[in-house]
Amino acid sequence: MQNIEAKRLVFPGLAGLYNSLAPLAPTLVRVSLGLILIPHGYGKVFLNDAAGASRNFVNFGWAFPLAWAYAIGVLEFFGGLMLVFGLLTRPVALAVTIQMAVISFAVLYPNWGWTQRGMEFAVFMGLIAISVLMAGGGRYSLDGLLRKEL
Repeated sequence: MQNIEAKRLVFPGLAGLYNSLAPLAPTLVRVSLGLILIPHGYGKVFLNDAAGASRNFVNFGWAFPLAWAYAIGVLEFFGGLMLVFGLLTRPVALAVTIQMAVISFAVLYPNWGWTQRGMEFAVFMGLIAISVLMAGGGRYSLDGLLRKEL
C-alpha cells in the first residue's frame, strides 16, 4: 500500500489515519463483492431462482440451460463465500469478471439505466471483480495465510 504524505493532504493530520486504514481497502472491497453475490446465488441454488435465470441461456441457444443457471448460482453463492473469507480469491474474481461481462454485454446491453433493467450494476460489479483479481485476497484473507497464492 502507498504511504500517504501528510504534506499532500488538505488536512495533514489525517495522514496517520489514512495510512493505518489503507491496508483494509482490499479486504473491504473483496468482502463487499462477496456479500453482494451470496444472496443472488442462494436463490439460484437453494430456492427456485435458477429456472428464471435459465431463460438467458435458452436465449443464447446453449444446451442444458438449467445446469448453466445452477452453475452461476454455485459461483455466486460459494464463490461469494470464498471472496468473503479470501480463499482462492483470484480464480473466483476472474470467474465473476467473466460472468459480469456476459451479463452486461450479452443479456443487458444496450440498456444502461437501472430503471430500464440496465447494465450499470453488472459493469460496476465486473470492475470491482477486476480490482479484486489484481489485488488478490489481501493481508486479511485465507489466501494471506498460504505460502503461495494463485
